Amino acid sequence: MELEDLKNNWRKESKENLVLNTQSMEQLQSILKEKTSSTLKGMKKKYERIITFLLIGILLNVLINPFLHFLLGDEGPAFRITFGGLLSLITIVAICIIVVFFYWIKVISIKTESPDGELKSVLIKQINNLNKSLRQEIYFITAIFIFLFIIGRGTSQYLGNGSFWDIFHQDILLAILAAIALMSFYIYKRITFYRKNIYEFQKYLDEFVA
Repeated sequence: MELEDLKNNWRKESKENLVLNTQSMEQLQSILKEKTSSTLKGMKKKYERIITFLLIGILLNVLINPFLHFLLGDEGPAFRITFGGLLSLITIVAICIIVVFFYWIKVISIKTESPDGELKSVLIKQINNLNKSLRQEIYFITAIFIFLFIIGRGTSQYLGNGSFWDIFHQDILLAILAAIALMSFYIYKRITFYRKNIYEFQKYLDEFVA
């Protein structure tokens, strides 16, 4: 009789422990899913901020370009735009629109709702997606820089300001170095941004499988 009672008590305790463990796992999954959703919302806001800055940049370029001659010291704050200035303005606006479109695709691809499915698979997928997105962004930024260089030198040659490879002048070399430094800094900031979020998702994954 005592042995039977012990067996019954053991079965009861086992069931209670199983229920508690299941509840704890469900609570952990719920917390980590909320954290995952919060991280994705933060990423989405960063992309939206980049788009906002680009749109403001486009607007300022359109407003300032016709008066650039005055800002550079020419007489009279009159509206004036040369063919070369118009060509540069159209090029800058077109490139900015391409970049806006690139980041807009990233914005709409981020689903900020609490992720469905098994949490481990969701987190692994997010980490893989971020690594892929980082590579895409580095390639894209580098391509934009090369494209800007080609367009800039091509425009210069078309307007009669020097041949395509006539770049060994102090002002041109300084501009190229400044552009490379700016591009490198931006890539560094983007890598930092991605690594921070990858680390967050990896931390959630480690908490889940621990």
